[in-house]
Amino acid sequence: MRDGNRTEIGIWSELPPGARWANEGISRIVGFLIEGGAETGDYTFRVLVPRGMAETVRDDLRTLIAKENVDWIVDEPTAEFEAEWAKQNGLISGKSAIASVMAAYANTRIDVAGWINTFPHFTGSRLLNGRKAVLLPDAIPYDFPIGWDYNHYWGPQGEWVQWKHIARETLADGQAVIAHSKHVARRHGVKLLGLDESLIRVVPHAPPDLAPILPFIRDRKKTPETKRLAANILRDYAATRGLDYLRAFPFEETQFVMVATQDRVTKNVGRAAEVVRRLVRDERRNLKLFTTAPLHYGANWTLFPGLVADHQMQHDIVSMPDVPRDVHAALFHCASLTIHPTFYEGIVGTLTFYESVSVGTPCIMGNGPHVKELMETAPELESLTFDPYDIPAMRKLVLNVLENPEAAVNLQRPAYERRRKRGWATVAQAYADAAAGFDGPVAA
Repeated sequence: MRDGNRTEIGIWSELPPGARWANEGISRIVGFLIEGGAETGDYTFRVLVPRGMAETVRDDLRTLIAKENVDWIVDEPTAEFEAEWAKQNGLISGKSAIASVMAAYANTRIDVAGWINTFPHFTGSRLLNGRKAVLLPDAIPYDFPIGWDYNHYWGPQGEWVQWKHIARETLADGQAVIAHSKHVARRHGVKLLGLDESLIRVVPHAPPDLAPILPFIRDRKKTPETKRLAANILRDYAATRGLDYLRAFPFEETQFVMVATQDRVTKNVGRAAEVVRRLVRDERRNLKLFTTAPLHYGANWTLFPGLVADHQMQHDIVSMPDVPRDVHAALFHCASLTIHPTFYEGIVGTLTFYESVSVGTPCIMGNGPHVKELMETAPELESLTFDPYDIPAMRKLVLNVLENPEAAVNLQRPAYERRRKRGWATVAQAYADAAAGFDGPVAA
């Protein structure tokens, strides 16, 4: 439970081998928590995953500003433990059995002050003997039900129908629930899932800071030299991954916008891509879009891949998914502008806003409840927001910012710095307090 002066906190994840980890929303939060704990030296976070997933997680966490086996440890049930468990309980088959093995391993081999369950549908946490806090990132499909196949998601045995039942039970089983924003706590936690409001701790994220990943940046500002160094990172990555179009690409000289998100129903990537299509094809402007969203060709729930395919825009709109942290940061730094067109996020503001501004690039945002909550403390940001359904309004704002991106980022930087005063060390403490049962401060 304690290693010297450190408190050990467990992090529970049932993501199976082969699942996405790097650059996923909650996985990134785990990384930020670990770095926050490393800042103070108060915690060791022990991440427990199914057997076969550990090395994937270690590869990502080794890129953090944190020490393996000091600030973080990744655990998985050993083959010997799994075999012994199967001998005593029957053959391992199915998700529930894998979670049962994990819980048995945790209860007998891992001594922590408490657990953080990273998703409310990870039901195996209910088998843990220790105290636990469960994250409630959001329940966005209940606000945006269109676009999900009815039979698979909304039928009597549909995935989201079952999720609501499972999430309610898993969250109620915890001794604390952690929400990232007031709008999620109230709308999804209390109204949708019927949780007691006193159970929920609202712990907003601290702003991520990508500048330390690019140590050549000073004062969060761009220079021709910093852009060249960031572009070299991108070209080196392209060369090692066989991305021929990008191995000699002049990132530092090319005007491009960036969309850093996954392509999901609520992310609205297609409308941002349509803005670029109109600017490039209809107005003949010299502009590109780089995105970390993968292209799901043939999907009918998203506008994005069809737009790229139908208009043959694969060299104007470039997808670079699953990039490492330094490449992710370099893209932000070289971009002229970041667009976050999402309708709804479960946090206060957007991670891309914080990340973009941290390395000197302005970010315009779709004005959903997450942005409205941010503007409660930063009303000056309103001029750089837009109705995410309004393509002409997005286009107009893109052009306005591209005319003077430095003015836009100068407007946004003070809001970023104000929120950064409450750093990830404070957030890590709040998570650890929720898991271990301490009544630490929770800043809204």
